[in-house]
Amino acid sequence: AALKEAPSLHTLTLNLWQNSMGDGGAQALAELKEAPSLHTLNLNFLGNYIGDTGAQALASLKEAPSLHTLTLNLWANFVGDSGAQALAAL
Repeated sequence: AALKEAPSLHTLTLNLWQNSMGDGGAQALAELKEAPSLHTLNLNFLGNYIGDTGAQALASLKEAPSLHTLTLNLWANFVGDSGAQALAAL
């Protein structure tokens, strides 16, 4: 939660593979859309039990006003059709 309030946060890379974060963890990190200066975000969620709800939350990162580059690794998760459609809108 504190990351989204960091005024000098421009680039963030998190390698979170196999942490069992689930949809709740993805939803929490999607709050980074409120980070005022975040330009580049790289999130590796390999094997975290993220489903459609988490994927839809991550898709809301498109609302981040200053985000120019977003890289998401969602390999080996449980994203279905509705989550994939939300991500495709990025």
